[in-house]
Amino acid sequence: MRSLLVFEAAARHGKFASAATELQMTPARVSQHIAELEATLGVSLFNRRYRGVELTAPGRDLLGAVRHGLQIVGTGFDAAQRLSASRTLTILADFGFAAGWLMPRIDQLRGAMPHVEISLTTVQSGTDFSHVDYDFGILFGDTWPGCRARMIFREEAWPVCAPGLMRGADSRKVPADACLLDLAPQGDQRWFRWADWFGANGGSLPAPHRIVSFNNYQMVMQAAVQGQGAALGWTPLIDDLVAQGQLVRLGDQPLTSERGYFLVEPARAHANPLAGPAIAWLLGALHARSS
Repeated sequence: MRSLLVFEAAARHGKFASAATELQMTPARVSQHIAELEATLGVSLFNRRYRGVELTAPGRDLLGAVRHGLQIVGTGFDAAQRLSASRTLTILADFGFAAGWLMPRIDQLRGAMPHVEISLTTVQSGTDFSHVDYDFGILFGDTWPGCRARMIFREEAWPVCAPGLMRGADSRKVPADACLLDLAPQGDQRWFRWADWFGANGGSLPAPHRIVSFNNYQMVMQAAVQGQGAALGWTPLIDDLVAQGQLVRLGDQPLTSERGYFLVEPARAHANPLAGPAIAWLLGALHARSS
């Protein structure tokens, strides 16, 4: 095997001296390996020239076979390394989904995959994550260039508020004097805002002094739970808060769009084998929520 590696290096460089430098041995030792290989095969592999060496016809045939074999061996090494590193699963999620839905269920995922190290990486919706190393992601949007993506659920937004803000016969309506907690857009990212809600429900947006904007969804939800105003909350991120009685849904119908949360996977040849079971768990947990 060592002689074959020496042969491949010599053929690639066209000089025994250059092959010797790469392999950290003397040119004489390279020449000895080639001579032993030629003696074993009973053919000349190189024509020795003044300024280097040139492959013979048998040498060219052998070089093709050696390179093919080295490629197979290299593929095997890569597969073995992936398996050795595959006890770590990296999940990518935007801040809202990570904090509002996934974090409360991390223990469930760990219970389903007890011998796996789970790494949760968060990104702001709409930001470029092409440089992030991840196994799969749950991200909000509508287009995913360079990735494999499938929608988990469409965008569905409800007005919500703390129970203490609901009053009288119109308790299912947005309180007329309540502060409106708004999630400001990030760059080109688009999601529902209060202007969309009032436009869809035949109303006009209240005066600006009634609106407080945040750049973080969790801050919006925290302010809503504390009774500081009404907010737009996205399903399923508000489901736990509603089930626990910390928030109540307002109105009769949510706002919906063609946007939504997508299961996003990087377009690479070899997926982490742990991604499949984790995705199956995720989809099962989401299905249980809606059943």
